[in-house]
Amino acid sequence: MTLLRFVLCTLLATASTAFGDLQVEVEKIVNSSDLNSGTVGICILDLATGKSLVQINATKRMTPASNQKLLTTGAALHVLGPSFEFKTRLFLDDQNLTIVGDGDPTIGDVALQNISDWADENNILDTELNLWVDAVKSSGLEKIETLFLDDRIFDQNYVHPTWPADQINNWYCAQVSGLNYHLNVVHFYPSPRSGRTAALGHIAPRMEWVSVGNRTTSKTGKGTASSFWVARLPNTNKMTARGNVNAEHKVPVKVAFHDPAIVLGNTFANALRRNGIAVGKVKHVDSKSGKAPGKLLYTHSTPIQTALNRSNTDSHNLYAETLLKRLAAQTTGRSGTFDEGGNVVEAVLVQRLNVALSQVHVADGSGMSRKNQISPRVLALWLASFDLEDSAGKSLVQSLATPGSGTLKNRFKGIDLQGGTVHAKSGYLRGICALSGYITFENRLPLVFSILVNNVQGTVKGAKKMQERIVTAAVAHAIN
Repeated sequence: MTLLRFVLCTLLATASTAFGDLQVEVEKIVNSSDLNSGTVGICILDLATGKSLVQINATKRMTPASNQKLLTTGAALHVLGPSFEFKTRLFLDDQNLTIVGDGDPTIGDVALQNISDWADENNILDTELNLWVDAVKSSGLEKIETLFLDDRIFDQNYVHPTWPADQINNWYCAQVSGLNYHLNVVHFYPSPRSGRTAALGHIAPRMEWVSVGNRTTSKTGKGTASSFWVARLPNTNKMTARGNVNAEHKVPVKVAFHDPAIVLGNTFANALRRNGIAVGKVKHVDSKSGKAPGKLLYTHSTPIQTALNRSNTDSHNLYAETLLKRLAAQTTGRSGTFDEGGNVVEAVLVQRLNVALSQVHVADGSGMSRKNQISPRVLALWLASFDLEDSAGKSLVQSLATPGSGTLKNRFKGIDLQGGTVHAKSGYLRGICALSGYITFENRLPLVFSILVNNVQGTVKGAKKMQERIVTAAVAHAIN
């Protein structure tokens, strides 16, 4: 039995605590913080001693917001493994092509290409798809009758039923598909035109097959503001631009589109046409079709670490949801679903921690759903169950933000952590502020912490400050 496994067994088997100065200090920090009526739950574990250092409402079920991603990514490492790769394949059968999806969220994600000028976005997208085009050209094919899209690795319930209905067109509620493209959003870059509707600018991806209505205004006078937005009819890609544009948008306005597989298919088809290859129909495979026939032309591979990093460091919801559905598909042998993904995460929790299911409820993978429930203690024990010396534990820690990076870019500013390093996941929904993760040291085993704040009536600024003060106090306790 490894030392960490022994420590975890100790933490699970006993309520042993090392309450003392740190517990008292944290209680004082909580009591002196302006939390706007928020409810606090805290658990801090010391992996060096197997003791619980702080427990405040530690067993209270709370909503974790994006701290839910810690469960999803950890379960993905447990089920899929740290060496897993998404593999999207392109097959040729006579004069038909088939793209077989694997749930990969990275295709068309220009952030992975270190984009510096959004005006170059479509060029970057073209360069990526040209690898696919070249594979087709190398086959000698000049005409494609049908480009089939096989996204059956996931079901076609693209949106979780508990996500806020009035935010479904926002990027953070983008649809989740077995074939994803461009983070399943379209980018607009509008600019004003005097006395006319605004120019919609270049659109990325181009989506030439979609006609976008334009009901915008271009008022640029004193006191005007930009209020540009795009309405999309449910279950379609019929869009209408609305609102005012008073200046050119240099960064994109993001709108979630419908049926990502079709968007990828049409974008690829147009890329083929620009390269002299005729393409007829673009459509989904029949749901009852067998595996893709024919010759494998191209494979787009993505290591799981890329998805873990984007999920945790950048807190990108689509990445977390694709991991959730992918581990469901891996476990069940069926099309991955939100519900079965949640069941798998709960089962892994029980397996690793031997906790009762009454202590946790997994609704989605990203934390957008307010139906997710977990206690700070279970969340801390979950993190403690990963040995940071083995490959899965290293992958999980590597995926987390540190102060100055990702979603912690503006956290812990000006704070001396005295040689400790925070690796953590933040989380926010209206009225919720969460922070959980590890504090690592050069010469001792880590601390694990979970600090959840729910029911905040107003700003969470005080909750964030409280979390940082508690982490700082925990570091000081560990090194003294």
